[in-house]
Amino acid sequence: MADKTIHIHLGPHKTGSTAIQRSLRENAKTLKTGFGLTLIKTRLVRKAAGFLNSDRLPEAAETLGKVAGLCAAREGDCVISCEDLSGALPGSRQTQEIYPHLWRNISILEDAFDGFDRRYYFFLRQPDDWLRSVYVQNLKHRQKFSRFEKFADFLQVDDLWDAVIAEPVAELGRSFVTVDYAQDAARSSVRDLLAAVAGCDRDKVQALPEPELNLSPGETDIALMQQINRSSASQEAKRRAKLALFEAHETPPSHAGTPVRSDWFQAPQKPETLPEVLEPLWQRVRKRVAAQDQPNLMPDIDIDLRPLRNLMVEADGDFPDVNRDQMAGQAEILIYRFRGQSEICFLLGLAISYLRRDTPHTAQASALFQRLWAEEYDILLGFLPTRWLISSFQTFLDHGVNADQRIIGSGAYFYANILKAYEAERAFEGLPPDAVYPHKLPQTKMGFAGLDRFKLGGSDLILNTNALLLEYSARDDTAGRVAQEFLARARTAQSIFSRMDKSRQAHEINIKQFSNCWSFFQKP
Repeated sequence: MADKTIHIHLGPHKTGSTAIQRSLRENAKTLKTGFGLTLIKTRLVRKAAGFLNSDRLPEAAETLGKVAGLCAAREGDCVISCEDLSGALPGSRQTQEIYPHLWRNISILEDAFDGFDRRYYFFLRQPDDWLRSVYVQNLKHRQKFSRFEKFADFLQVDDLWDAVIAEPVAELGRSFVTVDYAQDAARSSVRDLLAAVAGCDRDKVQALPEPELNLSPGETDIALMQQINRSSASQEAKRRAKLALFEAHETPPSHAGTPVRSDWFQAPQKPETLPEVLEPLWQRVRKRVAAQDQPNLMPDIDIDLRPLRNLMVEADGDFPDVNRDQMAGQAEILIYRFRGQSEICFLLGLAISYLRRDTPHTAQASALFQRLWAEEYDILLGFLPTRWLISSFQTFLDHGVNADQRIIGSGAYFYANILKAYEAERAFEGLPPDAVYPHKLPQTKMGFAGLDRFKLGGSDLILNTNALLLEYSARDDTAGRVAQEFLARARTAQSIFSRMDKSRQAHEINIKQFSNCWSFFQKP
């Protein structure tokens, strides 16, 4: 029998592990004097768990050997706490099994701490509660799932926990200790763990301060995270939107007095040289913006936007039967369109709707639009459907507070709408969005005289178009971030860009002067 015992808390996830580890650190002296336990505080444990969960087993064993050396140098028994030693968070990897390598990981721990007595502690939480908590954790940090039912169907949860711990229980007997998880006013995971470690009743650990618990997101926040995961946003935008919801993420507020173009609309003057064939289209130009005397439904310009991030737009299931020509009716339609999203998104839609009209409230709407994109861009970019990015481009074009915003807005507006029209045409023709082109050269007569043809892999046109929009986006942060998010979405979409690159690879085309001219200057 060894003289020293290593107590290894394995978690698992969502059983109070974070609170346990924080409490152990904060009460390290009490552990030493009151229980004769030394907490091993080292990043090596987390590093070893990372190696285990990446199947880098020799490196895991080597790192755990270093931890064992630290334990040997400490007085008395030692405590290690790391939920990742059980395995990766269920749902975060491709495997459907829950902690499939638990026994393998324990076996490596057994070898690493061979010179000590070893005891392992594993909390058992009511399966349904645990599964929902793990789902929420996946929602916060990952983007794979957006519905609990699909998450539950993905994981193999039959006989939880019996199937998970069957082998450790059989192999280790009393050295593998299970602790019932129950978080309420009278109990806490850290006290339950210490009572099990010290082999004492809970009265002895009652003197420990009540640990600070991690509050679970409420139902509204869960619904908002699900909406983010369902959105068409880029991965980075989704990640930042969730941070904005939960981490005290503060963007310096812009000034309500930001200059705005309250006199933005002036009746267009028809050019004397307008080609006659464009006369009908000019009639549409004259009708683009109408002067209207609408009520002001917008909040005060100095409203605190931060609390609105976590408020969700709620609407009935049926599209409202209202007149959209009136702002009251348009607001109801926007509530329906943005149902399930952050109130921030609704406010943006409302501001844009005012800015499509010539009303007495243009200055306020423009200032609100600028504030939203200056302060709440993380929320907007993570939630908004792509169509509202395009609407924002037009608004920057019409109402930009400087020339750079108007340049970015105009370039991105035409870029996005032409892309939208082209992809729609392919869909009308029944062509798959990810199809490889069957030919390297155009096979039909050009219908637009004078437009240059190019052969597959033999032009830098697409690359230069994307690069130029990105270059212009750097001129102004407020408008530029929106254009950059659109480009990020285009980068991962099935579109002309992916088809060009994919077809070039399929046909093994590598023309020297265009060898690096992939759509986004990176080989897929």
